Amino acid sequence: MRLSKVAILVSLLAVVGLAGCQNNASKSTASFKNSSSQSSSYHAANPDAAVTQSSSSKKEAQTYEPKADQTKSARYVKSGNLKTSGQYTYDKVGTKLQLAKVKHPRTTIKSGDLTYKVTTVRLIKNTAKTAAAKRMAAQALNLTTLKSPYYTIQVKFTITNDGDQDVTTDGIQAIRLKKGLELNAANQLSDASAGKTIAAHDKLDTFATGLASEKTKPTFKSVKIAFAGAYADHKQVADPTGWLKLTL
Repeated sequence: MRLSKVAILVSLLAVVGLAGCQNNASKSTASFKNSSSQSSSYHAANPDAAVTQSSSSKKEAQTYEPKADQTKSARYVKSGNLKTSGQYTYDKVGTKLQLAKVKHPRTTIKSGDLTYKVTTVRLIKNTAKTAAAKRMAAQALNLTTLKSPYYTIQVKFTITNDGDQDVTTDGIQAIRLKKGLELNAANQLSDASAGKTIAAHDKLDTFATGLASEKTKPTFKSVKIAFAGAYADHKQVADPTGWLKLTL
C-alpha cells in the first residue's frame, strides 16, 4: 500500500482552491485527518483554500485580507463553495482562487466490493498574491518553484464498500491529464482518500487535488482517472481499476 506516501503528505498544505471560507481557516484542508479513521466517523473536510493551517505558521495562514477593490465584483464569494465558472475568493495566505470549469459527471467504476463514483471535477485558477502563498503552494506540490497563476484540478468522489468486511483504500492510482502526463501520490497529487478505512456496507466521500499547469490555462477537455487497490488484514481484496474518462 502507499501509506508511506500518504504520511509524506500529512504535514503538507493542499492546493485545492474550491471556495474561500474566510471566517474559518481551520476548515481549509486537504491534508489527511487520522489515517486510521473509519468512514463512519470520517468525512473529508470541504476544501476551501489553497493551503491548510497545519501546513504553515498560524500567523501566515490567517493574516491576508483582500482589499475593497478586490471584492467589488458580483463574482466574488466571501464564503461557501464556488459553484459557477468565474466565481472567485481569497484564502488566508493570499491566494486568489477562481473557478475556471466545473462538471458533475457522476460516473462510476467497480472493483470487487468497491464502487467509485466521481461526482465533481473542477479546474481552479490560483493566483498567489503574496510570497507566502507561492512558497507554501510550491511546498505542497513538492516543487522548488511555482509560477503564478497555476491551475489545479480537483476530483470529488465517493467510495462505497458493499462487502462484509472493512477495507483500507490506497486511493487514486493516477490522474492522466494527457498522454505522457499523469498525476499520482509521488507527482503533484494530494489524495485525501489514500489510507482511509471504509467500514463494511459504508461509504467515504472524499477528494483529491493536483497541479494541472503553470502560467497558462490547460487545454485538455477530458482527463482519465484510475483507482488503486484496497486491502483487508494486509491482503489485497480489490484490484486497481481501469481508466475512467471524465469530461471537462
